[in-house]
Amino acid sequence: MEDFLPWTEKYRPARLKEVIGQKAIVQTMEAFVKRKTMPHLLFSGPPGVGKTTVAMALAHEFYGKEIAGNFLELNASDERGIDVVRGKIKEFARAMTANDVGFKIIFLDEADALTQDAQQALRRTMEVYSDVTRMILSCNYSSKIIEPIQSRTAIFRFSNLSKHDLERMVRHIEKGEHIEVTKDGVEALYYISDGDMRRAINALQGAAFISKKIDGDLVYRVASRARPKEIDEIINFAYEGKFTKARKLVEELFVHKGLSGEDLILQLYRAVLNSDMPEKEKAFLVDKIGEYNFRMVEGANERIQIDALVAQFALAREASKKD
Repeated sequence: MEDFLPWTEKYRPARLKEVIGQKAIVQTMEAFVKRKTMPHLLFSGPPGVGKTTVAMALAHEFYGKEIAGNFLELNASDERGIDVVRGKIKEFARAMTANDVGFKIIFLDEADALTQDAQQALRRTMEVYSDVTRMILSCNYSSKIIEPIQSRTAIFRFSNLSKHDLERMVRHIEKGEHIEVTKDGVEALYYISDGDMRRAINALQGAAFISKKIDGDLVYRVASRARPKEIDEIINFAYEGKFTKARKLVEELFVHKGLSGEDLILQLYRAVLNSDMPEKEKAFLVDKIGEYNFRMVEGANERIQIDALVAQFALAREASKKD
């Protein structure tokens, strides 16, 4: 059965010392374990950077084999209303604990999906039962968590993982699964994941189903992403006013590589930010990328919108001159 486990779960660290990245946060969690106490916690940051992993590793450090009765994990995006706070959370929180630590832990993932009413009810539960239950809230955007909850938690902000961190995990999996990941394969995994370890591991597992030797080409194919070089070619052709050539490259990515408009527009955005074009033109294009991304989110035809965006690249130089 273990062979069929997603690698994100198979290789999830069980102890804090095994966690890759987020060094300062992990050190603070280890201090909590050493003192056998902790406040309510709020973990904020982008997906796939270790928020759930750190919460679960912390619980394992506190409870060991007794974790089952002392740690409750819920996902607020599945149960986001006030009923889950008044039901499951309150029932677990109010129950007395017999463990050596002195309190239980509730881990509420994607807490920014909770309604305002549910958050208000959660705030009250945090206050009343803090002597027997501590909470760890995880979210992508701390601004979506009401201020009364933020003021009652210690906030830890997780950042995107570095290429070094990602390579450490890739090499660990490489040994465990008896695969070979080339240097450009690691580069590709970092590019397509943008510091999201979960996305990188899923892409790696998908590539491993096809070949035991994983290079950059295979990673980009499995992830349905364009190579950075292809994105640069589109920008360069469009920027030079060669709209037809740029559009032909876009067509190839849509038809032959199956890219979505959202994926392509995000790659164009990253490429523009990292380019050496003049600041005025860069600002003009970022503004246009935002506009066309909004149009696609609102339901506009993505092929037409991407073509229109490429046309804006061709106009960027002239537009900056007029300003």
